[in-house]
Amino acid sequence: MLTEGMRQISRLELADIRRGLENFTSPSAAGLLDSLGRTRGERVEKMAALLRNSSEADVEEMGTVFGLAMAKLAEEQATGSQAPPPAARREEQPRRRRGETSAEWRRERRGLSPAS
Repeated sequence: MLTEGMRQISRLELADIRRGLENFTSPSAAGLLDSLGRTRGERVEKMAALLRNSSEADVEEMGTVFGLAMAKLAEEQATGSQAPPPAARREEQPRRRRGETSAEWRRERRGLSPAS
């Protein structure tokens, strides 16, 4: 595993690093897809591995976040509005506390009481 990681680092090109940094300032689906692989098969395999290594709660949260993001995009496109600046978005979002599970954090964000 370490050897494979070292091989991948040795294949890094300046263009890859530049694209990675650009993705931080202007994230896009293309950047996310590129990070998963170059072909659809590589992307599917990488995403499947990610899901296999995730808890059920994290997989559920991922689906929820994706669904909410798609709904927000559809609303923005329908109304012609744009998202608020990144700093304003960060202030709106509650922060996850250290040691808090994904399920606890999700319940708190949604305003639900903890399960007994």
